[in-house]
Parts: sequence; structure tokens; C-alpha cells
Amino acid sequence: MVTQTAVRWDKWRRQIHYHGTNGGKIDTNDGEQHFWILPARAADYSDAMSAQPQNNQSLLDRLLPSREEKLLFLLISAITIAIASVNAITANVDAERSGVTTDTSLPWLFEYSSAVALLALYPSVLAVCRRFPVLASNWKTHLPLYLGFSIVFSALHVVGMVAIRKIAFWLYQPGPYIFFGDFIRETAYEYRKDVVTFAMFTVVAHLVLARMKNAPSGKPKRLTLKSGAQSVYIEASEFLFAKAAGNYVEVHTARGMHLIRQSLAGLEELLTETGISAVRTHRSYITAAEMVSSVAPTSDGDAELTLKNGALLPVSRRFRKKLDEALRAT
Repeated sequence: MVTQTAVRWDKWRRQIHYHGTNGGKIDTNDGEQHFWILPARAADYSDAMSAQPQNNQSLLDRLLPSREEKLLFLLISAITIAIASVNAITANVDAERSGVTTDTSLPWLFEYSSAVALLALYPSVLAVCRRFPVLASNWKTHLPLYLGFSIVFSALHVVGMVAIRKIAFWLYQPGPYIFFGDFIRETAYEYRKDVVTFAMFTVVAHLVLARMKNAPSGKPKRLTLKSGAQSVYIEASEFLFAKAAGNYVEVHTARGMHLIRQSLAGLEELLTETGISAVRTHRSYITAAEMVSSVAPTSDGDAELTLKNGALLPVSRRFRKKLDEALRAT
């Protein structure tokens, strides 16, 4: 019996009083909280503040944000399941030809448990490729990282695969499932297969991400955002930068600022899909590489960039290398 817990969120009842055009004071019913808002459209703040505090993105959209990534995952899943099915059939046929009496369900369990564990890891490989893309400028440092990732990939695959088999044996088989006989030999055997699969996943993921980045568009590029109950349409050429603001993101454009309920990482994905060369400069800032005018070091070891409209944004050391790569590519 599965117990389901339902959580109901009540809308935040807020009253917004604007005093002229210089700012506003917000009084909330959950305490005497007052803070000032920089110039913006009152409607944007009113709608955003009245939104329900929930993220409408599904788990699938978080793991595979774009349509191309979802289609590729379906293709890889179909190929993986097909290979597993052929292997299971072949194992049963070979056993029959050899005169060996065996449980014909075991090859299916072994092959499908491996396939499911592999497919469950694919979104993680895709996330690694997004975070640490192998480029001509960094392959010497990134390839050793991928070697380490392949070891983790193989270990997780074995753990997932063995867990599925142990559960299946516990439910349907008379005895326990024992995977490791000779630990070193079995580990080397599995890694030899897994490193090939990891390499295939990595190459395919890089090809898809590169295709998404370079895909031409025959129509004007526009970014569609939700600002409360409103839909805001922003031309790609007008985007300047975005700044995290708690559970919201301030999206600054050539025409003004919009407050949206969206994670900064989710917005970065949307910007990339729209064709904007989005680059993270700080854990709280994203900008368009095309809009950067100059980058200057600061006394604390970080940096500060200037946009073409004169806006100044912080650049942390953590994101400096990726910023330099993005600027060289534009």
C-alpha cells in the first residue's frame, strides 16, 4: 500500500503600494516585511508575487530540457533495449543448442537489468557534457576528468544492475543472487564494457549539444517567459543579463526588467535553446556573450565585466575560464 501525501500551497496574499516611480514597499501577511524594489513594471511584480510557490517543470524536463535531447534518449533507449533483447534470445538459443537446461527468464533479467541501469545514467552523462564540454582549448585537462567519470559511471551501473537482480531473485528465485566471485576480474570485465558505452554516450551527447548550439533558425529568435500570469516575449538581441533574486530571476533587457519565477539554471537552458550565447559569470548572474564589452580584474582576484549598455556584472574566479571560452567563440 502506497501512502500519498498531498501538499496544498495557498497563494501569498500580498499588497503592493507603489510610491511614484522610484520604488515600492511590500507588506506581507506573514510578518512585517518591508523592502524596496528598483524601478520596474508594477504589473510584473504584482503577478509574480501572487504566483503559487511551485516549480512547474517536470522531472523529465529538468533532466532532458530540449526536444532534441528527449528524442535522442528515446532513440538510445530503443537501441539499448533491442540489443538486450537480441542478447537474451541468443543466450537461450545457445543454451538449447548445447543441451544445457537453464531458466530461460534469467538471460532476460540479466540483460534488461543492465540496460535499465545504463539508461538511468544517461541524463547524468548529458549533464556532465554540458558542465564540462570537451573543446579544442581544454581537451588536455578535460579528458582525464572523463576517465574518472567513466569509472564512476561503471561503478554506478554495476550497483544499479546488481540491485535490480537481487530484488528480482528475492522475489522470484529460490536462492540469492551473487555477482562477485573474483572481484578484480569481474570489475575489469564490467569496466571494459562500460567504458565503451560511456564513450558512446559522451560522443553522442557532445554531437547533440553542438547541433543545438549551432542550429540555424529561419525565423526571428524570441524568448518566451512567464511573469506571473503574463507571457513576456523577448527578442534574443535585446537580452542583456539575468540575476538570481531568491526564488525569482530578474531578466534585464534593452527595454526593461522582468521578474520571473524560474531557476537560473533553467533560464540558462532556455536562453541556449533560443540561440543566445548564455554564459554564467557568477553563481547569481548570466549574460549574453555578445553583449560583453570588456572584462577587467578586481583587487580581490575576481573580475568585473562591462556590457555594451554600460552595466557592470561580477565575474567570479570559478566561471572566468568558461567566460573567456565563450567570448573567444563569439
